Amino acid sequence: MNVKTLKTLEYNKIIDLLLGKAESSLGKDKVKEIKPLTNMEDIEHLQRETEEAYTLLIKRGTPPLYGIHSIAPEVKRAEIGGALSPGGLLKVSDSLRVSRGLKNYIKETKEDKVSDYPIIEELVEGLRVFKHIEDEINNAIISENEISDNASSTLRSIRRQIISKNEAVKDKLNSIINSQTNKKYLQDSIVTIREGRYVIPVKSENKGNVPGLVHDMSGSGATLFIEPMAVVQLNNELRELELKEREEIERILRELSNLVAEESEGIGNNQKILQELDFIFAKGKLALDMKRLSQY
Repeated sequence: MNVKTLKTLEYNKIIDLLLGKAESSLGKDKVKEIKPLTNMEDIEHLQRETEEAYTLLIKRGTPPLYGIHSIAPEVKRAEIGGALSPGGLLKVSDSLRVSRGLKNYIKETKEDKVSDYPIIEELVEGLRVFKHIEDEINNAIISENEISDNASSTLRSIRRQIISKNEAVKDKLNSIINSQTNKKYLQDSIVTIREGRYVIPVKSENKGNVPGLVHDMSGSGATLFIEPMAVVQLNNELRELELKEREEIERILRELSNLVAEESEGIGNNQKILQELDFIFAKGKLALDMKRLSQY
């Protein structure tokens, strides 16, 4: 079909409307691949898809499609033994939730032995549910930047020790800055952090009166940020705990990534099906909108 004919039919406008109905980038990519067909069998099949989605939307409402992500890079990385980021694992979990939700959505439509939605039901039938992976990820990861204490008993224990050690360091430093002897040496009676270490601001001329390690200097040079010798060991212990926390988080991410790797084929296949379903329901939503507009 030539460009002039497509323009006359406002083909691109229809494609733009359809793009707006797809929930995911995967679905939108599928929409962008559409080309006019001439084979009647193919055309009728696509029309049946749309009719099924249209009817389901009327009878069952919008399917739970939100949360479909393009997770091919994550699945591939897990397959070759790489550890996924918290954000990457959450994307996998979201996609697994969508697959499970669609299973329930279609299950509730099966009132008779004879299917009214054979194309969509066959696609959904091909989706696999990995509830254990979904649960493990959601139990361990709160957000893209935060791992839950529930991820492991070891992580919970380390974080409790970190809290306790932080309090010990602050208590020691507070006793130093509140001492009448030391106050005259300080620029301010505050505790701050430099290079990951707790320090206090000391007037440069009083450096010799507060034994410790210098970690930073103010822009004017009037203030030195010193880690008093009295808290060096406590700060070292705190740093060691923070390194242990990081190592445990890395171990947890590797473990969760291994779960994804073990089921990478099924998870990858789910993505292909979810893309197809998002595309089909986008057509159904557009058909529903057009039907409503035609009634006015």
